[in-house]
Amino acid sequence: MRCLSLARKTYLALLLLFAVTLLLLSPVSASDGGAFGVALSWTEDPATSITAVWRDDTQKTEYLQVTSEAEYRSSGFVAAVTAEASCTDISLDASGVWHYEATANCLEPGTVYCYRVGCEDAWSEVGTFHTDDPKSETVTFAYMGDVQTAGEMEADYALWGELCAALYERSPELSFAVLGGDLTNSGISVKMFDCFFQNASPVFSHVPLFSTVGNHESNILGGKPELFAGYFAFPDNGPEGFEEEFFSLNVGNVHLLVLNDWVFSGEQNLTDEDFAKLADWIRYDLATSREDWQVAVLHVPVYEVHSDTRATAVREAWSGIFEEYGVDLVFEGHQHVYSRSFPLYRGRVDYENGVTYIMGVSGSKFYDSSDESKAERVIYNTATYELVRTDGDTMTVQAIDLMGNELDYAVIPQRGVCVTRLEYIETLWRAAGCPEPSHESPFTDADSKAVTWSWETGLILGYGNGCFGPEDPMLDWQIDLVLGRMGE
Repeated sequence: MRCLSLARKTYLALLLLFAVTLLLLSPVSASDGGAFGVALSWTEDPATSITAVWRDDTQKTEYLQVTSEAEYRSSGFVAAVTAEASCTDISLDASGVWHYEATANCLEPGTVYCYRVGCEDAWSEVGTFHTDDPKSETVTFAYMGDVQTAGEMEADYALWGELCAALYERSPELSFAVLGGDLTNSGISVKMFDCFFQNASPVFSHVPLFSTVGNHESNILGGKPELFAGYFAFPDNGPEGFEEEFFSLNVGNVHLLVLNDWVFSGEQNLTDEDFAKLADWIRYDLATSREDWQVAVLHVPVYEVHSDTRATAVREAWSGIFEEYGVDLVFEGHQHVYSRSFPLYRGRVDYENGVTYIMGVSGSKFYDSSDESKAERVIYNTATYELVRTDGDTMTVQAIDLMGNELDYAVIPQRGVCVTRLEYIETLWRAAGCPEPSHESPFTDADSKAVTWSWETGLILGYGNGCFGPEDPMLDWQIDLVLGRMGE
């Protein structure tokens, strides 16, 4: 375990003090009408940007203004970075549901900022956030499973809001939070999304929020989560046609990979070529990640606790990729219990090579039974949040309920990328569009278009004497070398 530097300790202490004394868990809302339901995310570099989304009942020009906490104390927003927001009608019936989104850039890493949204005659109250420190080996983030309500919408969302507030009160240093889908009962209900954001905003107007897509967000003709996508703003670095359904970002030493595995339901009518494209994108994303920890977030579980043919399809398509490309932890939802698996490799318990799968539930809908055969810990009928902390080569996960009780604790084993040299270069080759090489293979042990392409482009030159070593493991220093050549 690496020691936390004095500078990092000081930064965290100041951040905690600032959060506790100034924020008081208040949402960023308009002081005199205007913006409501404000939430933060990152659509660009978490170290140098911030994205805000909000609603307003009137269509007008609005802005995001951001200034450092020190500048705000001295001169308010006089020297603020100002970004004009886009304004779109996100309703599905053109009824006028005005959604605003803006991104501020050119910020400093590891810095506390103040911000507001709106316009001159109706600015919101001042909120705060902190940019990512990409050099940090310590990251704290949260996972929350299905938020879906069980009965009375406003009461159930208010209870979830209390869980969010308890999370933030316990850990105001949170870097971000991610949800496991099924945020609503109906993906076409503006009223339900508004209620969700009303209860999310007190915390997530200060902490960037992300989510995968659940089946209840996809119950629209064609299976695309249109209203969900309208309310949120996520990175658009996913495969073409699936932007913001599939995306990834790096925060500190954590690589977060968010995937819409509800595509296996058949609602989007995907072809075999579509599924191959998605799998290739996942491989490429993980192959080019150099962070210490690889965390994936899905909705449908890989190892289900209730029989589900879609879970079987997810497992057959993606579990091998997670195992081969070094995923350490997978968060899931959908089946409304808390379940932490044993580390699993090819369906069997393997503490050296296995991936840990954690299913969570944070709302008011529960199932009271499950298949516990692959589970190391199961919790029924209890809403929890999962608090994740990394410190160098150590990752811990706590499952905590509304009253602050720790119901589960786990140390997640770190896994290495175990792909072969041939598998690795084939992943890069497919991502490049499978270009045809113009030479014969120079290697006696690898007659592969991907390998020949890697030699032609100078990405991997081989060992010499006509040898490529296709079945040798792709080592960390070799990956660094290839990524460096790709960036030249």
